[in-house]
Amino acid sequence: MRVTRAVVLLPVPAGDLPALDACLEHLAAAADEASAAGIPTTLVLATCCDAGTLAPVLGDWGPLVDLLDDVELTVDHHPGDTRSRGELRELTARTLAALVVDPAEVVVLTTTCDVGVSVGWITEHVRHHRAGAKASTGPVRGSEGPHEPGANLAVRADLLPTGALAPDGWRQVHLVHAVTPVVATPQVILRAFP
Repeated sequence: MRVTRAVVLLPVPAGDLPALDACLEHLAAAADEASAAGIPTTLVLATCCDAGTLAPVLGDWGPLVDLLDDVELTVDHHPGDTRSRGELRELTARTLAALVVDPAEVVVLTTTCDVGVSVGWITEHVRHHRAGAKASTGPVRGSEGPHEPGANLAVRADLLPTGALAPDGWRQVHLVHAVTPVVATPQVILRAFP
């Protein structure tokens, strides 16, 4: 299977804003690694937060991502402060379905702000899709207990119109359970100095 591009869809409801900075750190590293492997990557923040609330984080990350080859950071804004992760994911998936030029060649990955993906996360999912997978997932490790399937899920973009990223929509396709590199809840470690 030919995969020429990756799109990472990150739903960011208002409650997830405190974790967005740490999440973007992991996603930018994974996107940089993917682009170095020949996989141009677009990071799409699907959010209902107003531009002023996002400005501090985007002001820091926008210029940094611009320095990376073949990596973009965009925002898909959906007004309404009560949107859930699932609603944001589904709304942006519909937008992507209409915009992607060669949907069978694009892998759409999704995660959540409370999960830190590893550097090889995108490339590992793409590897499974190049081997023929239509959808792939993997375990999410962390101290927060079980995570929703959208915390580590990838589907071919041509499946977006079928609702593959809608709640339980991914159950409609054959899902490859991939052992992707460690995906875990980000932890902050404070060093103690004598």
